[in-house]
Amino acid sequence: MILMRILPGVLKELAKHVPAVLFETVEWTELAGEIPKLSRRMIQKEGYKELFDANQELLDSFGVNLIPEALPVASMTDHKLCGERLLTIYFVQLFSTNGVFLDLRYTHFHDKDGTLDWNPSGLWTKLEENFRQGLLKVYEGFYLEKDEIYYRGLEEIGLLRSDFSREDKQQLGELFRAQFGGALNQEMSFDLAHLRNSIIGLSNFMLEKKVSISKDFLYLGIYLVTLYSTLERLGNKYPVKKIYLEVRNCFESPG
Repeated sequence: MILMRILPGVLKELAKHVPAVLFETVEWTELAGEIPKLSRRMIQKEGYKELFDANQELLDSFGVNLIPEALPVASMTDHKLCGERLLTIYFVQLFSTNGVFLDLRYTHFHDKDGTLDWNPSGLWTKLEENFRQGLLKVYEGFYLEKDEIYYRGLEEIGLLRSDFSREDKQQLGELFRAQFGGALNQEMSFDLAHLRNSIIGLSNFMLEKKVSISKDFLYLGIYLVTLYSTLERLGNKYPVKKIYLEVRNCFESPG
């Protein structure tokens, strides 16, 4: 694929773990326009300090400490606590309007005395606000078992079209739910192969329906893949709904 050859190095490495079919669902011109911006952010650290400072302020109370220097050693000794902190980071950044550091791979973390140190890479994005709000509604609808909000969110992030049949809407809803692993009120384990399969299923559905999706979906895919890869390495099961609700209660409800 031409796009893979022109991606900046770090993003190219991360993109290897995202199913190629996801790239096919995004407009080429939209993706190509992102390459110079991503290069400036990763190579020149454009916007890094501003996002670093803003997210440090948000995450400090959750036991996460952002550090600008690369870690001499990456280590997570308390797997359960670190996994919960990673999920907290994931949701805090989605609720925040500041922007999202996308790379949650193991090599960027070190825990000590109950605090998780995080050295974010320069790979970041600011999701379009309508996409971010729609995604929050998807999570709101799923975890609070409110189908109306769930499907409204799917429409706002550009997956669900008004001309879909009832069966298509239900199929889409189930395909997107697959990323949650079906663990609504139970603790959830993380399997990267399961996530990849859910992305493939969703992407194939969108291609069949001839629906192009936002570039923000590609960023969300990278964000989820890096989260899953680290949580899979840590093992354990995590109370994802509980963590989501704790973060949600610190922000204004999107519903």
